[in-house]
Amino acid sequence: MWTRWDAQHFLEIAEFGYTDERSDPHATAFFPLWPLMIRALSATGLGPALAAMVLSTAASVVAVAYLYRLAEEEQGRGAGSAGPQEQGGGRRASLYLLFFPSAVFLVAPYSESLFLAGAIPAFYYARHQRWLVSGACAAVAMGARAAGAFLLVGLLLEFVRQRDFSGATLRRGLAAGVVALLPLLAFAAYLWQVKGDPLYFFTDQRLGWGRELSGPLEALRATWGATRVDAGEGALTNFVIGWRVEIVAVALGMLSVVWALVKREWGYAGFMGVLLASLMTSSIYLSVPRMLLSMFPIVLFLAEWTGRDTKRHETVLLAFAPIATLGVVAFTRQAWFY
Repeated sequence: MWTRWDAQHFLEIAEFGYTDERSDPHATAFFPLWPLMIRALSATGLGPALAAMVLSTAASVVAVAYLYRLAEEEQGRGAGSAGPQEQGGGRRASLYLLFFPSAVFLVAPYSESLFLAGAIPAFYYARHQRWLVSGACAAVAMGARAAGAFLLVGLLLEFVRQRDFSGATLRRGLAAGVVALLPLLAFAAYLWQVKGDPLYFFTDQRLGWGRELSGPLEALRATWGATRVDAGEGALTNFVIGWRVEIVAVALGMLSVVWALVKREWGYAGFMGVLLASLMTSSIYLSVPRMLLSMFPIVLFLAEWTGRDTKRHETVLLAFAPIATLGVVAFTRQAWFY
């Protein structure tokens, strides 16, 4: 029921590795840390799918715990816990992440939860100038997904924003960057050995999923054209709706980046901006609603916006919860859900 779409690829890599013929021929499009963790937990006797879901849940707990701490420090602790109007920013941000429209991927056998379990603590420790710990957390995100490279852009801007360029801080920052890059360097070395190309994951993303560099207008036209082609086949299918939601998700992502810029949150803006730019310059918009889940500053901004306003808080939850529920139903019934 839960081994759908990319989950199947992760489980195949965990069980057979990248080069076995039983794995997808373009499996290196997926980074290795998540399958390695699934394999390690499966060694205890759990089935791969169950092991992946246990790991997803555990990683989500870590992500939410650090999101709570980050939001509380950024927005101030709320008074009491009697009701929504008295909830602090941490509680609201946590709720918005757990009920995010694509929150199904926090428990599905996908790498989103592991990425967030690295990315959110990386920013948390960066805000505390604990750069080596931040770098180690960023390494987790880097090992989980290629989007870890975009996280490093945000962390670099956060480093610059703090304006502490003493020799000791610069050395710690440089060391943190090296630590964060280690998973990418290790994967590149492996690909060089087995494929002869250290960046072969780009090739597999192109061959397996049609992802290649394109102009933003061409990508938009291709996505809009896909909605017209699929709609021309008859009914308003799941894929027609899906392509249209991809466009809406890009618009919401752009709004979030602008929001970060207005707030002068340069680190968040850099992270989300380059991540969104990569999605907007792919040959076609693909899985953007799922990628918005990785853009965790969105829920931080929403938590600040709702404040202690009960109506705003309830409006966000009423907007999110039905879509999140639909996502669980669609995913478990083999329908496409990003």
